[in-house]
Amino acid sequence: MHRLLTLLLVAGLSSSAAMGQDKKDFAKDDKKDFFPKKEQPKKKSIGDTPKPGEHGIPGEVEILFLNGSKIRVLVQTEKLEIVSIYGKLTVPIEDVVAIEFGLHYPEGAVEKIDGAIKNLGSSDFRVRESAAKTLVNFGPFAYPSVLRATKAKDTEVSARAKDIVQKLQTKHPKKDLRTSTDDRVVTPTQTLVGRILTPTMMTKGEYFGVMEHKLANMRSIRSVATSSGEMDLVVDASKYANLGQWLDTGYQVDTNGTIAISAKGMIDQWPQGPGQYMCGPSGNLRGGFPGGGVDMVPGAKVRLGPNSRFYGGVLIGKIGEDGEPFIIGDRYDLKSETEGKLYLQIGPSPWNCASSGNYDVKISRKND
Repeated sequence: MHRLLTLLLVAGLSSSAAMGQDKKDFAKDDKKDFFPKKEQPKKKSIGDTPKPGEHGIPGEVEILFLNGSKIRVLVQTEKLEIVSIYGKLTVPIEDVVAIEFGLHYPEGAVEKIDGAIKNLGSSDFRVRESAAKTLVNFGPFAYPSVLRATKAKDTEVSARAKDIVQKLQTKHPKKDLRTSTDDRVVTPTQTLVGRILTPTMMTKGEYFGVMEHKLANMRSIRSVATSSGEMDLVVDASKYANLGQWLDTGYQVDTNGTIAISAKGMIDQWPQGPGQYMCGPSGNLRGGFPGGGVDMVPGAKVRLGPNSRFYGGVLIGKIGEDGEPFIIGDRYDLKSETEGKLYLQIGPSPWNCASSGNYDVKISRKND
Protein backbone atom coordinates (compact mmCIF):
# COMPACT_ATOMS: atom_id res chain seq x y z
CA MET A 1 0.00 0.00 0.00
CA HIS A 2 2.77 2.40 0.93
CA ARG A 3 4.60 1.52 -2.29
CA LEU A 4 1.41 2.29 -4.34
CA LEU A 5 1.02 5.73 -2.73
CA THR A 6 4.63 6.53 -3.50
CA LEU A 7 4.19 5.60 -7.18
CA LEU A 8 1.05 7.74 -7.45
CA LEU A 9 2.81 10.74 -5.85
CA VAL A 10 5.77 10.50 -8.27
CA ALA A 11 3.41 10.22 -11.25
CA GLY A 12 1.49 13.27 -10.08
CA LEU A 13 4.64 15.36 -9.70
CA SER A 14 5.84 14.36 -13.15
CA SER A 15 2.48 15.27 -14.67
CA SER A 16 2.47 18.67 -12.92
CA ALA A 17 5.96 19.41 -14.15
CA ALA A 18 5.01 18.47 -17.71
CA MET A 19 1.90 20.64 -17.57
CA GLY A 20 3.91 23.52 -16.18
CA GLN A 21 6.43 23.18 -18.99
CA ASP A 22 3.64 23.02 -21.59
CA LYS A 23 2.05 26.15 -20.08
CA LYS A 24 5.39 27.96 -20.14
CA ASP A 25 6.01 26.98 -23.76
CA PHE A 26 2.49 27.98 -24.75
CA ALA A 27 2.84 31.37 -23.10
CA LYS A 28 6.14 31.87 -24.90
CA ASP A 29 4.63 30.90 -28.26
CA ASP A 30 1.50 32.91 -27.55
CA LYS A 31 3.55 36.05 -26.89
CA LYS A 32 5.54 35.43 -30.02
CA ASP A 33 2.40 35.08 -32.15
CA PHE A 34 0.29 37.89 -30.75
CA PHE A 35 2.95 40.43 -29.80
CA PRO A 36 5.44 40.39 -32.67
CA LYS A 37 8.60 42.36 -32.13
CA LYS A 38 8.41 45.73 -33.82
CA GLU A 39 11.09 46.51 -36.32
CA GLN A 40 12.90 49.63 -35.23
CA PRO A 41 13.23 52.32 -37.92
CA LYS A 42 16.72 52.94 -39.17
CA LYS A 43 18.16 56.09 -37.69
CA LYS A 44 19.23 58.72 -40.16
CA SER A 45 22.52 60.48 -39.91
CA ILE A 46 22.99 64.17 -40.52
CA GLY A 47 23.58 64.70 -44.19
CA ASP A 48 21.59 61.67 -45.38
CA THR A 49 19.95 62.40 -48.73
CA PRO A 50 16.17 61.81 -48.77
CA LYS A 51 15.07 59.20 -51.28
CA PRO A 52 12.44 59.99 -53.92
CA GLY A 53 8.95 59.40 -52.56
CA GLU A 54 10.17 59.51 -48.94
CA HIS A 55 8.50 62.79 -47.97
CA GLY A 56 4.84 61.97 -48.58
CA ILE A 57 3.73 65.58 -48.51
CA PRO A 58 0.87 66.42 -50.89
CA GLY A 59 -2.30 64.59 -49.83
CA GLU A 60 -4.98 67.14 -50.67
CA VAL A 61 -3.96 69.85 -53.13
CA GLU A 62 -5.48 73.07 -54.38
CA ILE A 63 -5.50 73.61 -58.14
CA LEU A 64 -5.85 77.12 -59.56
CA PHE A 65 -7.05 77.31 -63.16
CA LEU A 66 -6.44 80.00 -65.76
CA ASN A 67 -10.03 81.24 -65.50
CA GLY A 68 -9.56 81.96 -61.78
CA SER A 69 -11.52 78.98 -60.45
CA LYS A 70 -9.97 76.54 -57.99
CA ILE A 71 -10.72 73.15 -56.49
CA ARG A 72 -9.37 70.90 -53.74
CA VAL A 73 -8.68 67.34 -54.79
CA LEU A 74 -6.40 64.34 -54.32
CA VAL A 75 -3.87 63.81 -57.11
CA GLN A 76 -4.09 60.33 -58.62
CA THR A 77 -1.21 60.70 -61.08
CA GLU A 78 1.77 58.91 -59.50
CA LYS A 79 4.69 60.73 -61.12
CA LEU A 80 5.68 63.58 -63.42
CA GLU A 81 8.13 63.46 -66.32
CA ILE A 82 10.15 66.67 -66.54
CA VAL A 83 12.72 67.71 -69.12
CA SER A 84 15.35 70.11 -67.76
CA ILE A 85 18.79 71.28 -68.85
CA TYR A 86 20.11 68.25 -66.94
CA GLY A 87 18.02 65.76 -68.89
CA LYS A 88 14.75 63.97 -68.20
CA LEU A 89 13.72 63.63 -64.55
CA THR A 90 11.00 61.55 -62.92
CA VAL A 91 9.46 63.13 -59.82
CA PRO A 92 7.09 61.15 -57.53
CA ILE A 93 3.92 63.18 -57.01
CA GLU A 94 4.17 62.68 -53.24
CA ASP A 95 7.35 64.79 -53.27
CA VAL A 96 5.68 67.76 -54.95
CA VAL A 97 4.93 70.70 -52.67
CA ALA A 98 3.83 73.08 -55.43
CA ILE A 99 3.87 73.62 -59.19
CA GLU A 100 3.83 76.96 -60.99
CA PHE A 101 2.94 76.12 -64.58
CA GLY A 102 4.51 77.81 -67.56
CA LEU A 103 2.57 78.27 -70.77
CA HIS A 104 1.14 74.97 -72.04
CA TYR A 105 -0.62 75.22 -75.41
CA PRO A 106 -3.90 73.51 -76.34
CA GLU A 107 -3.57 70.88 -79.04
CA GLY A 108 -3.00 72.46 -82.46
CA ALA A 109 -2.65 76.00 -81.08
CA VAL A 110 1.07 76.42 -81.85
CA GLU A 111 0.60 75.74 -85.56
CA LYS A 112 -2.33 78.15 -85.83
CA ILE A 113 -0.50 80.89 -83.93
CA ASP A 114 2.65 80.50 -86.02
CA GLY A 115 0.54 80.63 -89.20
CA ALA A 116 -1.21 83.79 -88.05
CA ILE A 117 2.13 85.46 -87.21
CA LYS A 118 3.36 84.67 -90.71
CA ASN A 119 0.17 86.08 -92.25
CA LEU A 120 0.70 89.44 -90.55
CA GLY A 121 3.07 90.13 -93.42
CA SER A 122 0.61 89.16 -96.15
CA SER A 123 -0.02 91.60 -99.01
CA ASP A 124 -3.73 90.76 -98.78
CA PHE A 125 -5.51 93.07 -96.34
CA ARG A 126 -8.19 90.48 -95.56
CA VAL A 127 -5.55 87.85 -94.69
CA ARG A 128 -3.77 90.31 -92.39
CA GLU A 129 -7.01 91.23 -90.63
CA SER A 130 -7.96 87.57 -90.18
CA ALA A 131 -4.51 86.81 -88.76
CA ALA A 132 -4.72 89.66 -86.27
CA LYS A 133 -8.19 88.52 -85.18
CA THR A 134 -6.94 84.95 -84.71
CA LEU A 135 -4.06 86.11 -82.49
CA VAL A 136 -6.32 88.30 -80.36
CA ASN A 137 -8.77 85.39 -79.96
CA PHE A 138 -5.98 83.09 -78.78
CA GLY A 139 -5.34 85.63 -76.03
CA PRO A 140 -2.53 84.78 -73.55
CA PHE A 141 -1.50 81.75 -75.63
CA ALA A 142 -0.51 84.05 -78.50
CA TYR A 143 1.18 86.69 -76.34
CA PRO A 144 4.79 85.35 -76.41
CA SER A 145 4.76 84.91 -80.20
CA VAL A 146 3.22 88.32 -80.83
CA LEU A 147 5.69 89.93 -78.44
CA ARG A 148 8.58 88.42 -80.42
CA ALA A 149 6.98 89.64 -83.65
CA THR A 150 7.21 93.25 -82.42
CA LYS A 151 10.96 92.97 -83.10
CA ALA A 152 10.53 91.71 -86.67
CA LYS A 153 12.71 93.27 -89.37
CA ASP A 154 9.60 93.95 -91.44
CA THR A 155 8.40 97.27 -90.01
CA GLU A 156 4.78 96.66 -91.02
CA VAL A 157 4.70 93.27 -89.25
CA SER A 158 6.34 94.86 -86.22
CA ALA A 159 3.76 97.65 -86.13
CA ARG A 160 0.81 95.25 -86.44
CA ALA A 161 2.27 93.03 -83.72
CA LYS A 162 2.64 96.03 -81.38
CA ASP A 163 -1.01 96.88 -81.95
CA ILE A 164 -2.03 93.31 -81.06
CA VAL A 165 0.18 93.33 -77.94
CA GLN A 166 -1.57 96.50 -76.79
CA LYS A 167 -4.99 94.90 -77.33
CA LEU A 168 -3.94 91.78 -75.37
CA GLN A 169 -2.56 93.87 -72.51
CA THR A 170 -5.80 95.85 -72.35
CA LYS A 171 -8.01 92.78 -72.50
CA HIS A 172 -6.12 90.45 -70.10
CA PRO A 173 -4.62 90.92 -66.61
CA LYS A 174 -0.84 91.11 -66.42
CA LYS A 175 -0.67 87.82 -64.49
CA ASP A 176 -2.24 85.97 -67.45
CA LEU A 177 0.23 87.24 -70.04
CA ARG A 178 3.04 84.79 -69.39
CA THR A 179 6.04 84.54 -71.67
CA SER A 180 7.81 81.52 -70.19
CA THR A 181 7.05 77.91 -71.08
CA ASP A 182 9.09 76.62 -68.13
CA ASP A 183 7.31 74.88 -65.25
CA ARG A 184 8.61 75.30 -61.69
CA VAL A 185 8.19 72.15 -59.59
CA VAL A 186 8.86 72.76 -55.90
CA THR A 187 9.97 69.83 -53.71
CA PRO A 188 11.06 69.88 -50.04
CA THR A 189 14.73 69.96 -51.08
CA GLN A 190 14.85 71.94 -54.34
CA THR A 191 12.98 73.71 -57.10
CA LEU A 192 13.12 72.05 -60.52
CA VAL A 193 12.79 74.26 -63.59
CA GLY A 194 11.90 72.55 -66.86
CA ARG A 195 9.06 71.35 -69.01
CA ILE A 196 6.50 68.85 -67.69
CA LEU A 197 5.88 66.29 -70.43
CA THR A 198 2.88 64.72 -68.71
CA PRO A 199 0.00 66.35 -70.68
CA THR A 200 -2.77 65.76 -68.15
CA MET A 201 -3.20 65.10 -64.45
CA MET A 202 -5.71 62.74 -62.85
CA THR A 203 -7.41 63.82 -59.63
CA LYS A 204 -10.20 62.61 -57.36
CA GLY A 205 -12.60 65.03 -55.70
CA GLU A 206 -15.19 64.61 -52.97
CA TYR A 207 -18.06 65.85 -55.15
CA PHE A 208 -16.79 65.30 -58.69
CA GLY A 209 -15.12 61.89 -58.49
CA VAL A 210 -12.20 61.09 -60.78
CA MET A 211 -11.29 63.88 -63.22
CA GLU A 212 -8.65 64.51 -65.85
CA HIS A 213 -7.21 68.02 -66.17
CA LYS A 214 -5.15 69.42 -69.03
CA LEU A 215 -2.01 71.25 -67.94
CA ALA A 216 -2.84 73.92 -70.54
CA ASN A 217 -5.79 74.99 -68.35
CA MET A 218 -3.90 75.06 -65.04
CA ARG A 219 -2.00 77.91 -63.42
CA SER A 220 -0.71 76.33 -60.23
CA ILE A 221 -0.96 73.42 -57.80
CA ARG A 222 -0.17 73.74 -54.12
CA SER A 223 -0.30 71.21 -51.34
CA VAL A 224 -2.96 72.18 -48.82
CA ALA A 225 -0.66 70.93 -46.07
CA THR A 226 1.94 73.57 -46.97
CA SER A 227 -0.21 76.35 -48.43
CA SER A 228 -0.55 78.09 -45.06
CA GLY A 229 3.00 77.38 -43.92
CA GLU A 230 5.11 80.04 -42.28
CA MET A 231 8.73 80.98 -42.71
CA ASP A 232 10.97 82.82 -40.26
CA LEU A 233 14.30 84.19 -41.40
CA VAL A 234 16.97 86.75 -40.57
CA VAL A 235 18.15 89.45 -42.97
CA ASP A 236 21.75 90.42 -42.17
CA ALA A 237 22.34 94.14 -42.81
CA SER A 238 26.10 93.70 -43.17
CA LYS A 239 25.45 91.53 -46.24
CA TYR A 240 22.10 92.57 -47.68
CA ALA A 241 22.13 96.34 -47.06
CA ASN A 242 24.21 96.67 -50.20
CA LEU A 243 23.02 97.60 -53.66
CA GLY A 244 22.49 94.48 -55.78
CA GLN A 245 22.73 92.03 -52.86
CA TRP A 246 19.45 90.11 -52.51
CA LEU A 247 18.50 87.35 -50.08
CA ASP A 248 16.80 84.44 -51.85
CA THR A 249 14.16 83.40 -49.28
CA GLY A 250 13.09 80.35 -51.29
CA TYR A 251 9.46 81.28 -50.51
CA GLN A 252 7.24 80.72 -53.56
CA VAL A 253 4.78 83.53 -54.25
CA ASP A 254 1.83 83.00 -56.59
CA THR A 255 -1.24 84.94 -57.65
CA ASN A 256 -3.52 82.86 -55.44
CA GLY A 257 -4.26 84.68 -52.19
CA THR A 258 -2.31 87.06 -49.97
CA ILE A 259 1.16 86.74 -48.44
CA ALA A 260 1.72 88.52 -45.11
CA ILE A 261 5.27 89.81 -44.58
CA SER A 262 6.26 91.38 -41.27
CA ALA A 263 9.64 92.53 -39.94
CA LYS A 264 11.12 93.79 -36.71
CA GLY A 265 14.52 94.70 -35.35
CA MET A 266 17.01 97.56 -35.54
CA ILE A 267 20.11 98.12 -37.63
CA ASP A 268 22.91 100.67 -37.40
CA GLN A 269 23.50 102.53 -40.67
CA TRP A 270 26.72 104.13 -39.44
CA PRO A 271 28.52 101.64 -37.17
CA GLN A 272 31.53 103.96 -36.97
CA GLY A 273 29.43 106.09 -34.63
CA PRO A 274 27.50 103.36 -32.79
CA GLY A 275 23.88 104.11 -31.95
CA GLN A 276 23.64 107.46 -33.71
CA TYR A 277 21.80 106.34 -36.85
CA MET A 278 19.64 103.40 -35.84
CA CYS A 279 16.52 102.47 -37.77
CA GLY A 280 13.87 99.82 -38.24
CA PRO A 281 12.43 98.13 -41.35
CA SER A 282 10.55 101.28 -42.36
CA GLY A 283 13.65 103.49 -42.34
CA ASN A 284 14.85 106.10 -39.90
CA LEU A 285 13.50 109.24 -41.54
CA ARG A 286 10.63 110.26 -43.80
CA GLY A 287 12.15 109.43 -47.15
CA GLY A 288 14.96 107.51 -45.43
CA PHE A 289 17.38 110.41 -45.99
CA PRO A 290 17.15 114.15 -45.30
CA GLY A 291 15.44 115.85 -48.24
CA GLY A 292 14.70 112.56 -49.95
CA GLY A 293 11.03 113.32 -50.40
CA VAL A 294 10.13 109.63 -50.76
CA ASP A 295 7.24 108.26 -48.69
CA MET A 296 7.79 104.81 -47.24
CA VAL A 297 4.43 103.35 -48.31
CA PRO A 298 4.33 99.53 -48.25
CA GLY A 299 3.91 98.22 -51.77
CA ALA A 300 5.26 101.35 -53.44
CA LYS A 301 7.75 100.76 -56.25
CA VAL A 302 11.40 101.40 -55.44
CA ARG A 303 13.79 103.25 -57.73
CA LEU A 304 17.14 101.67 -56.93
CA GLY A 305 20.33 103.20 -58.27
CA PRO A 306 21.28 106.85 -57.76
CA ASN A 307 18.25 107.34 -55.49
CA SER A 308 19.00 104.29 -53.31
CA ARG A 309 20.15 106.48 -50.44
CA PHE A 310 16.53 107.62 -50.00
CA TYR A 311 15.64 104.07 -48.91
CA GLY A 312 18.33 103.68 -46.24
CA GLY A 313 17.41 100.87 -43.84
CA VAL A 314 14.08 100.11 -45.52
CA LEU A 315 13.17 96.44 -46.04
CA ILE A 316 12.62 95.94 -49.77
CA GLY A 317 11.31 92.94 -51.69
CA LYS A 318 10.91 91.67 -55.24
CA ILE A 319 9.35 88.59 -56.85
CA GLY A 320 11.68 86.69 -59.13
CA GLU A 321 15.24 87.63 -60.02
CA ASP A 322 14.07 90.21 -62.55
CA GLY A 323 11.10 91.47 -60.53
CA GLU A 324 10.40 95.12 -59.81
CA PRO A 325 11.48 96.10 -56.24
CA PHE A 326 8.82 97.32 -53.79
CA ILE A 327 8.72 98.54 -50.19
CA ILE A 328 7.83 96.11 -47.41
CA GLY A 329 8.73 98.10 -44.29
CA ASP A 330 7.42 96.82 -40.96
CA ARG A 331 4.52 94.96 -42.59
CA TYR A 332 3.03 94.43 -46.01
CA ASP A 333 0.18 92.21 -47.20
CA LEU A 334 1.29 91.17 -50.67
CA LYS A 335 -1.32 90.22 -53.26
CA SER A 336 0.89 89.54 -56.23
CA GLU A 337 0.13 89.71 -59.94
CA THR A 338 3.25 87.71 -60.76
CA GLU A 339 4.72 84.38 -59.64
CA GLY A 340 8.18 83.46 -58.40
CA LYS A 341 10.46 83.34 -55.38
CA LEU A 342 10.53 86.22 -52.90
CA TYR A 343 13.81 88.13 -52.60
CA LEU A 344 14.66 90.59 -49.82
CA GLN A 345 17.10 93.47 -49.48
CA ILE A 346 17.75 96.32 -47.04
CA GLY A 347 18.17 99.81 -48.44
CA PRO A 348 21.88 100.75 -48.35
CA SER A 349 23.20 103.32 -45.88
CA PRO A 350 22.73 106.93 -47.01
CA TRP A 351 26.35 107.51 -45.99
CA ASN A 352 27.73 104.83 -48.33
CA CYS A 353 29.11 102.70 -45.52
CA ALA A 354 28.44 99.18 -44.30
CA SER A 355 25.48 98.67 -41.96
CA SER A 356 25.24 96.26 -39.03
CA GLY A 357 22.45 94.39 -37.28
CA ASN A 358 19.55 92.20 -38.45
CA TYR A 359 15.85 92.26 -39.25
CA ASP A 360 13.73 89.31 -38.17
CA VAL A 361 11.22 88.57 -40.92
CA LYS A 362 8.11 86.37 -40.84
CA ILE A 363 6.34 85.27 -44.03
CA SER A 364 2.97 83.49 -44.03
CA ARG A 365 -0.02 82.86 -46.24
CA LYS A 366 -3.26 84.54 -45.19
CA ASN A 367 -6.67 82.91 -45.43
CA ASP A 368 -8.53 85.22 -47.81
